[in-house]
Amino acid sequence: MSAAALIVPSSSPRRGTPAATVAPAADVPSGAVVSPSAAVVPPPATPRDRVLAAFDPLARPAGPGIPAGVCLGGSWPFFVEGASLADLLRDPAGAANIFYSVNDRVGSDFVTVGTGATALLFQALGAKVVWHPRRAPSIDSTLAANPGGLARLDPAGALESEGLAWLKAVARETVRLNVSNRAIFVSGRAPFTLAGQLCELEMLTRALYKDKPFVEALLAFALELTAGYFDAMLAIPGIDGIFIADPSASGDVLSAAHFRNWALPWTARLTTRLARWNKPILLHVCGKITDRLEQISLSGAGMISLDAKVGVGEARAILGGRLAFAGNVDPVGVLEDMDPGGVCRESKLCLDKAGAGRGGFMLLPGCDLSARAPEPNVLAFVRAAHEYEF
Repeated sequence: MSAAALIVPSSSPRRGTPAATVAPAADVPSGAVVSPSAAVVPPPATPRDRVLAAFDPLARPAGPGIPAGVCLGGSWPFFVEGASLADLLRDPAGAANIFYSVNDRVGSDFVTVGTGATALLFQALGAKVVWHPRRAPSIDSTLAANPGGLARLDPAGALESEGLAWLKAVARETVRLNVSNRAIFVSGRAPFTLAGQLCELEMLTRALYKDKPFVEALLAFALELTAGYFDAMLAIPGIDGIFIADPSASGDVLSAAHFRNWALPWTARLTTRLARWNKPILLHVCGKITDRLEQISLSGAGMISLDAKVGVGEARAILGGRLAFAGNVDPVGVLEDMDPGGVCRESKLCLDKAGAGRGGFMLLPGCDLSARAPEPNVLAFVRAAHEYEF
């Protein structure tokens, strides 16, 4: 069977998408306009409920307020507290406390665990990793420059490593700290992005033309590694969902045809493997991906997180209620560079353009926050979502 044949049909339900609780007629606010294709749901009781309800693209929230998250698996909470991930690799409880407390302080409904996963897994495979004090760790060596190098790698060893044990310990402690009932998602990479990190992205894109069997082997290895990682993390009670990042599948890197033939089928294989957990799946693809939103609706994800380069109004029109979506306030031009008043205005403008009151939407940054994003700006961003009226 070809990889493309594994794409989920558009008529299939999105795996892990929670069913909406439809409000009885008596609970519908007076004067509310109810679309015949969209049920109105009562205001969710907790941050977790708000996030999970947003995965239903046809359920209109009664309002006011839209769920918001601030961190797409990155290290911003550590930067805010003046800590580095490297300093906390022997202190999982300390790492969890920083990560959860910062998200809780700014009011984020959505918290990710798994920061540093790719670096730790690759380090266990033998890669040289540089742990930077004020930015994400970097992988400073190529593990699989050719088929022979790939054959020497053992995903099972990485999945039994001290690094993964640390990630699980952080996740368990984050769950224990979650007295505010925030939605906790485990973050990790899609197979295409991992494959590019195994051999360097430029080498991977050249191999798409010159050595397709090697690309298939890289993607198969990446699938086993990332699926095994997600399985280990999802076995922890209290994890609510899955966040898959695929930055290398960006429209700035891959053509729509290469996305359809190489990135998308392997993401669909991953979501198929993870379907047994019955958890909602959020997918983030960087860059301008307007030309592949139709394809992404076949990925098996329940929500797509959009980069700031994508028009949210156009995205809603293209997705047509088949897939929930999130985004996409500029993490640099707005969240880093503006003052809180400007952040609030731009966030509300994003909500307006997205038609957030129609449901199936969560406010997120368009990509990871940088170390320089001021906490007052992040507070203004979340507050704009929580106070949004429609």
